[in-house]
Amino acid sequence: MRIKDLHTTLCKPELCPNDEPATKTSEWAKTALNFEPNPKQTEVLDTDAKYLMLCCNRQWGKTTTIAIKALHLAITKPDQTIVILSRTKHQAAILMNKASIFTLRMNIKIRRVMGFPFSIQLPNGSNIIAVAHSGDTSVGNTAHVLIVDEAALVQDGVYWSVSASVSRTHGKIWIMSTPRRQAGFFYNFWHSKTTKWHRIFSNVEDCPEIDPDYLTMQMAEDPIRYRQDFMCEFIQPADRLTNMETIQRMFRDGADAWFFEPFFKDHVPAPKQE
Repeated sequence: MRIKDLHTTLCKPELCPNDEPATKTSEWAKTALNFEPNPKQTEVLDTDAKYLMLCCNRQWGKTTTIAIKALHLAITKPDQTIVILSRTKHQAAILMNKASIFTLRMNIKIRRVMGFPFSIQLPNGSNIIAVAHSGDTSVGNTAHVLIVDEAALVQDGVYWSVSASVSRTHGKIWIMSTPRRQAGFFYNFWHSKTTKWHRIFSNVEDCPEIDPDYLTMQMAEDPIRYRQDFMCEFIQPADRLTNMETIQRMFRDGADAWFFEPFFKDHVPAPKQE
């Protein structure tokens, strides 16, 4: 094959977008993948935030949306490594299958990354690698983007181990999940006062396509689960003695945590023995 023919084969418009004016990820998804995002999905796709958090209901489309966002970045920037951390191998396979279908739909030839069964390697050298929940997952991985799928189910120790993969590259972290208990890094990050995270919230009220009959049945049969899965509330399990709201009401702003008033103010300590 001649060099000119090779360049034509590899540098298709979707693989070499630098030759054309940059477009938003949501617009690219519409034209290249025939995917019509809703307003909240558009916000997720188009934000360039370094640290992104998505708190949304079940069946919101977060797997599809994040797969598109990751694929667009991998196509538009060569030699990128995107690591996706999932709770189970099954969940990792679902996300990678979405990304693989989209690449094949655009007639992009893909390969697996050596040593990673759930992965795709693009002709421009970018890799998307999905790994399952494990404490030693991050060993040897350096990433430009870390995606944490169903973050509320990922243990804190695993997250902190894997998140180090973007420290050297000054990379991005995208976290997405449906809420669970009132503990863990996802809960803490979501309620933190720091402005480093770009937080996007969306519940079932933003998803008119979900069957209202099912939602009515779910709300009647299991209102706690409904509030958690579809209204996106962080709810403490029933077997816990208290919840985070009760604990927070016990603290006073500006109080010295280490100062205690003496019980007996007129108490005179005994003289020291010499």
